[in-house]
Amino acid sequence: MAPPCPAHKMAAAGLFRPRRGGRFVSVPRYTRSLSRRCPGEQAALRCPLMELGRLEYLQALVTEFQVTDSTEAKEQVLANLANFAYDPSNYEYLRQLQVLDLFLDMLTEDNETLVEFAMGGLCNLCLDKTNKDYILEANGVEPIINCLSSSNEETVVSAVTTLMFLTTPRSRVQTTALPVVECMLRFSLSANTRLSNLASIFLQDYCSPLQVEEARNLSRHTAVGIPLPKD
Repeated sequence: MAPPCPAHKMAAAGLFRPRRGGRFVSVPRYTRSLSRRCPGEQAALRCPLMELGRLEYLQALVTEFQVTDSTEAKEQVLANLANFAYDPSNYEYLRQLQVLDLFLDMLTEDNETLVEFAMGGLCNLCLDKTNKDYILEANGVEPIINCLSSSNEETVVSAVTTLMFLTTPRSRVQTTALPVVECMLRFSLSANTRLSNLASIFLQDYCSPLQVEEARNLSRHTAVGIPLPKD
């Protein structure tokens, strides 16, 4: 059986906040103003979501991301898509538009801002079982684990949280692999309170005592590990 969702603990740590219906979601940190768009971009994207249908608006965002040559525009679009991933009303549309694949693809980009927003979008989406199953079937765990080595705190926090929500009896072998547990041990000792609290929850709720001890023994014999993010 999968461990219980630790959302109440995360909320107490200041990592999550409740939404109507009692569910918890990651606090979005990806808002970018649509008014600060690059000249010449599609006029439709300057319209509020309410003036266009949800699907049409999200489609316009995805299209802009695909056609624009502006790095800033790509960052703003991905930030907005990550924010829309916060709302369950958009889940079906985001799946239809293959935004989950877009987020997964962006995890391997050199641009740390794109990686941060993509990781945040996946973090918001994976609370939903259908989205979770899709990410697991798309072999999304490995690139998410790779994000633990990011120097960006937001990326790392989102990656740790996403691994929690992706953990199932079947996926546990990946999400709590030895290098991941060792990484969480190191994070739990971080001076960064957000990161240390989150890593402690991961170790307590998702790892067995045997896994933790094995990772601790490994840490004693090697100096190599996933680096801590920059403050």
